[in-house]
Amino acid sequence: MVSIRIAIPKDLNYLIEIFTLNIPKYFHEKELIDFKKYFNSKNIENYFVIITKGKILGAAGYAYENKETANICWVLVDPSYHNNGLGTKLVNHCVDIIKTNEKLNTIQLECSNITYKFYEKLGFKIKYIKKEYWLNKDDLYFMIMDLTDNYKQ
Repeated sequence: MVSIRIAIPKDLNYLIEIFTLNIPKYFHEKELIDFKKYFNSKNIENYFVIITKGKILGAAGYAYENKETANICWVLVDPSYHNNGLGTKLVNHCVDIIKTNEKLNTIQLECSNITYKFYEKLGFKIKYIKKEYWLNKDDLYFMIMDLTDNYKQ
């Protein structure tokens, strides 16, 4: 059984390990600096870890772009546990919380050509693509979920 809780500062070392395991397929090594900055920012209250048997297996969070838009960010799962639904649980957890804020009408995220199909399955739609955007030359997929289409279900 898995549980999700708010990340706490002492989780960072475990998350760095998971992040590193996802290099180079999902992240570039230089992105680890940005991840650490995000984790140590005021956004930590909106960042969650997924745990089973006391072990952190992944994390995801969100931040507010403005009063009407939230961003899903830094979704990562230990590669040993990919394709077990953990990423889906994490993203859906964030989406469910975001949907409780009636002022928000859009959830957005940036991902790559490697992961966009995962987000499509969760209801995100491609808004635009930038070729060879990321440090590793993967394409950027900017995706959105319009909450006015499926608000408060």
